[in-house]
Amino acid sequence: MDTPHFDLVDITRAIQRRIRFVIIITVIAAILGAIAFGIRKKKYKAEGQFFVTNPIYGDRNNLFRSYETRFVDYFGGDDDLDKVTALAQSDTVMDRIIRNCQFQDVYHADINTPKGHAFLMGIFKKNFTIKRTEYKDMQVSYTAYDPQTSANVVNMSIKVLEQSYRDIYTNIKQGIYQSVKDKLKDIDSAVNALTDTLAGIRDQYKIYNIVNPSRPNAMSGEIKNSGSAGFGKAMEQVQNVEAVKDQMVSDRAHYISVLNEFSASSNDNMRYLKVITTAEAPVSPSGPGLLMTVIIAALLGLFFSVMYILLMAYYKMLNSVVR
Repeated sequence: MDTPHFDLVDITRAIQRRIRFVIIITVIAAILGAIAFGIRKKKYKAEGQFFVTNPIYGDRNNLFRSYETRFVDYFGGDDDLDKVTALAQSDTVMDRIIRNCQFQDVYHADINTPKGHAFLMGIFKKNFTIKRTEYKDMQVSYTAYDPQTSANVVNMSIKVLEQSYRDIYTNIKQGIYQSVKDKLKDIDSAVNALTDTLAGIRDQYKIYNIVNPSRPNAMSGEIKNSGSAGFGKAMEQVQNVEAVKDQMVSDRAHYISVLNEFSASSNDNMRYLKVITTAEAPVSPSGPGLLMTVIIAALLGLFFSVMYILLMAYYKMLNSVVR
């Protein structure tokens, strides 16, 4: 049995015979598209952009460099952008954003229950996006039914991201700062104890000269014996204790310098994200407009009506073949 012949000519004739049907379906689809656009709840998309700065530029070793000059770029590299992206997709950051933006009031869910919290987190993940562009800046967007809500979420997201990213570096520096500060307290106590010991020995044996030969730029003058028993041993004790005390005083000065450096490099005035576009409440809803929606709906109606006609014509031809 021969296969039925159904070529381009047959397709054209089938469409011509049912052209009125095609037009009616296309018009109906366009009208339905317009109605759907009118009753559909509008969504608004807000966007913000920022640069990621290089955290190494504000590091202690760069701020107080005195032995070598090395260029450090102001802007962060790909690794820094990846870290910010990972932070934005973390549950910790997302939880802070939805709480700061009062999602429980916006979407009417109890954020303190596991089910409500999961619901709000799901809404945020669905409508929030972060991506990098070819210019090495980052773009954050959020889609919501209320235009002001979308702008508020974007701005809060950038703020929370900056705080979280800065905390990675400042927390380490602040931990070192506190450790050095605690050690400085121990040195202060030791210096005070050694000072009391030295003062007692000097007053007892009337030794008021500088007798520590290890002290830089210090010259020892003639030391007269006070006539007290044990004067020689006292001299040795003064020198030994004075050497230890001088080293601790030197360490103390160095620790204070280190504290100042870490304090400066972990100051909150440093910003690790630079906002270049602040999100504002959008005036137009996101997605295709009325005209584009009508055109898309009309094209879909045209496509499916033509396909229906062709399928029915081909099926009719198959039935007409004598088996």
